[in-house]
Amino acid sequence: MAVEGGYSSSQIDDLCFHPSVSSASLEALRPPPLRAKPLPLRSRLEDVVEVEIAPRLVLLHNDYLALPPDRRPSRNDIETLAKLAIGADEAAAVAHFESIRAQEHSLPTLLTFFLAPAAEHLGELWSQDLCDFFEVTLGVGRLQALMDRLGFSEVAPRADSRRRAVMIAPPGETHNFGLRMVAGLLEATRWRVTVEEGRPAEENARTVAEEWIGVVGVTVSVVSRLELAARTIAAVRSASINPHLGVMVGGSAFSEHPEFVAQVGADGAGFDAPTATVLASHLLTRQPRRR
Repeated sequence: MAVEGGYSSSQIDDLCFHPSVSSASLEALRPPPLRAKPLPLRSRLEDVVEVEIAPRLVLLHNDYLALPPDRRPSRNDIETLAKLAIGADEAAAVAHFESIRAQEHSLPTLLTFFLAPAAEHLGELWSQDLCDFFEVTLGVGRLQALMDRLGFSEVAPRADSRRRAVMIAPPGETHNFGLRMVAGLLEATRWRVTVEEGRPAEENARTVAEEWIGVVGVTVSVVSRLELAARTIAAVRSASINPHLGVMVGGSAFSEHPEFVAQVGADGAGFDAPTATVLASHLLTRQPRRR
């Protein structure tokens, strides 16, 4: 399959997403017992949290998370982008984005420290009733369009037929409001979304085997269910007719333990609807274009 306008091999290496967990290794994936308090995450990710600009978006590469603050877009840059994204002047949002891009930040830096935090800020404004669903939809749609500019010679069409997603809540999951929120925002930003709740992994696998799907999302609320998530992810990857399927996860199990994102074989995690929607678009842009 030819790649039309995708990332170069060096850019993909720069992103360095974790490979999926193989079926043979799933039996070794035994989640630790639940604890009263989450274990502290001792990694470079802590440095990001401490300066309060880390998005609630986990990409499986920590090297570039150690960038010092003076090598990242500022908090003011991020909030300005978010406000412009929901404003009346789309050209102003594009101009601001391009002014930051002109500072020669790497693609991972622009995604992790600029676009994703801007999406998170939209989520904060939404939760504080400072903007409504229409504005969040508009803003996320514009952030997706800006993301399309990264690594491409020209902007990808807004109506992309590859924007097909399946959102999965494995059997026993009852805290599915967040999953439905992500599905709703994806649909509002021109994705075609199927939500599967309480279905066994074999049925999830059948869905991706019968129809081309670009991104799958899996939600997990408790750590004790991580192995089920890993088995579900392995099943859909194995069955998918899209060999480049992107998989993201969300839910409190991962927000409390971001280190588990890699262990279940996902490509990344977004912990609120706007960041998850931006992540889905990113996972899609990494894939070769269909003929």
